Amino acid sequence: MAIDFGSLKKVAEGKTKIIYENPEDQGTVYMVFKDDITAGDGVKHDIIQGKALVDWKTNRDIFELLNRKGIRTHYVSSPQEKVVLVKKLDRKINLEVVSRRVAAGSILKWGNILEGTRFDPVITQFHYKDDPLHDPMLDDKYVDYIIKAKDGTEYSEMLRINAEVFLQLEKAFAQFGIQLIDMKLEYGIIDGTVYLIDEISGGSFRLWPYAHKNPELNQPNVLKELNPAGRLDKDTYRMGENTSKVLTKFEEIAKVTAKFTNV
Repeated sequence: MAIDFGSLKKVAEGKTKIIYENPEDQGTVYMVFKDDITAGDGVKHDIIQGKALVDWKTNRDIFELLNRKGIRTHYVSSPQEKVVLVKKLDRKINLEVVSRRVAAGSILKWGNILEGTRFDPVITQFHYKDDPLHDPMLDDKYVDYIIKAKDGTEYSEMLRINAEVFLQLEKAFAQFGIQLIDMKLEYGIIDGTVYLIDEISGGSFRLWPYAHKNPELNQPNVLKELNPAGRLDKDTYRMGENTSKVLTKFEEIAKVTAKFTNV
């Protein structure tokens, strides 16, 4: 039987999802995907019919993979299309945690780094979630100080989990000839412990297909080994591609993640 959300209390609504109470279990809530897509800290905004279903499929496949790998996430199940049952948060950590394997996007400008530069090990940075301030990045040295001098276990756990998630997803996408370039995840506290939360879908990462079979990815710059023009991610939307093309790219991601059951 379909869940009647019209009878449920709305707990919160964001750019791409709505959270509803679960009256049958106070320890969980429903997370419902929307067809909205945004970029530029929310300045650019469109509705793409069908996006919610595609994002839900990708999110389901990725979180079920991560749960199988023993990673601590809020994901419980996907009871119906576009709906996810997740553990209720004690509080959300107001940070975006970004891990990068290959230099792309904003880091090219503020980091003065060449596109395609490979990071080994993966680098991870914290960004304060604030659209008007453009999600400013926390200084790496200060984060290290918090961890070491201020018993910042939440930060160290986010660093650890983010790196672990990145490696798991990098390995999974590699089996289908795709390089995970970077990804942005969010975290919260459940029963006093740090958990991976929110969604992981086409807007969460950059994905570039391999440029050819058996690419040489263990070199300082891997741009020639990859095909950024064939990207399967939200950059297509940021760059002004029409919304039907953006949806097609997200559908390609979902087709890949559907095969993660065998990863």
